[in-house]
Amino acid sequence: MIKHILTFPLINWCRQHTVSASTFGIKSVEANRAKPLSNENFEDKNKRLQRPISPHLSIYQFQSNMALSITHRFTGLAQNGLMYGLAIGAMVLPASFPHYLGMLEAAHLPLVVLSGKFLIAFPFSYHLINGMRHLVWDTGFNLTIKGIQSTGYVVLAAAVSLALYLTSL
Repeated sequence: MIKHILTFPLINWCRQHTVSASTFGIKSVEANRAKPLSNENFEDKNKRLQRPISPHLSIYQFQSNMALSITHRFTGLAQNGLMYGLAIGAMVLPASFPHYLGMLEAAHLPLVVLSGKFLIAFPFSYHLINGMRHLVWDTGFNLTIKGIQSTGYVVLAAAVSLALYLTSL
């Protein structure tokens, strides 16, 4: 009875849209009623069920594309942290941004200023350019190992160049 109530609107829709009702079927599924073994830990259960052990990162040879992927994630996190840090600093600190910028310029520490500007510019430039690389990959280009490695070096060079340019402004 319940099966007919559930399938009745579906069958009517199928008849109206010239789709065979036999294409849609309801299949009953039995629940696993096996009781777990007592005091069985995760590893013993996996051995009993003959499940494979997942490989760990230590078995892989380190490759440049692994480092580039990790760097892409960290630069995204760095940009997010910088945005929230600046926003919270603007709300909490007693003076405005130009006041603190004037204090930094008055300290006459050009190396510290340039280093700070580069540390702000590099995550932005790397994440931007590597994001473009991923968009190119989405189109299906340069998905060979050689293409991945060569575009990785291009991304690094372009990101450092863009960061140096932004630092010089």
